[in-house]
Amino acid sequence: MTLLEVFFIISGLVIFILALDIAQKEKFNALHFFVFILIGGGLLVFTFFPWVLNELGKIFGLQRWADVLVYGSIIFLLYFVLLLLSKVENNKHYISKMVRELAIGSSSQKIIEGNEVFLVRSYNEASVLESTIQSILEAGYENILIVDDGSRDNTSEIIHKMKENHPWIIDIKHFQNRGGGAALETWFEYLRRYGKTKFVVTFDADGQHRISDYSKFKKAFKKYPHLDVVFGSRFLKKWSLQNIPFIRKYILKGGRLFTYLVSGVKLTDAHNGYRVFRNSALYKIHLTADSMAYASEITEQVSQNNLAYGEVSVDIIYTDYSLAKGQKSSNAIFIVFHTIWAKFFK
Repeated sequence: MTLLEVFFIISGLVIFILALDIAQKEKFNALHFFVFILIGGGLLVFTFFPWVLNELGKIFGLQRWADVLVYGSIIFLLYFVLLLLSKVENNKHYISKMVRELAIGSSSQKIIEGNEVFLVRSYNEASVLESTIQSILEAGYENILIVDDGSRDNTSEIIHKMKENHPWIIDIKHFQNRGGGAALETWFEYLRRYGKTKFVVTFDADGQHRISDYSKFKKAFKKYPHLDVVFGSRFLKKWSLQNIPFIRKYILKGGRLFTYLVSGVKLTDAHNGYRVFRNSALYKIHLTADSMAYASEITEQVSQNNLAYGEVSVDIIYTDYSLAKGQKSSNAIFIVFHTIWAKFFK
């Protein structure tokens, strides 16, 4: 018996043991069990019956039996990498959940009543946060829920200053930056526990959204009472595109097509942060994506839960600051990868 054959026997037995360990755990995954049994059994079969490799090679058009092992190993390594990525994603989600519970537990935990509440996420937005909040207050809206997503600037001091004159402002602080999706789920979870408003408005802290556009959302809900969520769109009217960067415009249009193919939700602007939800919709939407890929996850869950949706035209104000702080166009690749990953591999 050669050293290579001894290695195959030991490897096959180890993989068999791992397969049995997977089967005994609470989160049993039939696919993982099947793959490990297949690989472990294959190694043992190939060790004692090497002619099987030649037959498999002929089936797949390979001239050398060793090529079967090489290609099989590559496939197994790819599967193993995906398995590790799944573990990493699960750990990230668990960390975000702990950060969320600590943040909500240390917040004021006030009951929020009224017609609407504005949700504002701030990550190092100290230079524009106050003016953004002030625009909401000056429009006559008092309920504002801010998530300080692990900011390292003086965001906390600015929020504290605003709360002195506006007691209806509530802040929740993540002790560690977790991303836009994690912040949105923190808002939703807080409102599931303490929110008694009719509508929930997501509003960017960087000054890109116009508070005056909120009236369009209200008109949409009034005209179509069955709606659960209304999305803002940059693409419903041509005049709203006058200041959008050229490359970003076409990336967003590509995102619209991708979102439709993945979720079946037909939107003209799938990654617009200006959205209004009916409060009841929060109990059907539970986000797991911490990053900006959460926008695709929202549309996916809107489709899965048969939520009624609509769109209204909004303006996005692009400044040097918002373009520097906002989502990079290159992130589109990551969002596509994460969305496909979440749909087929999680």
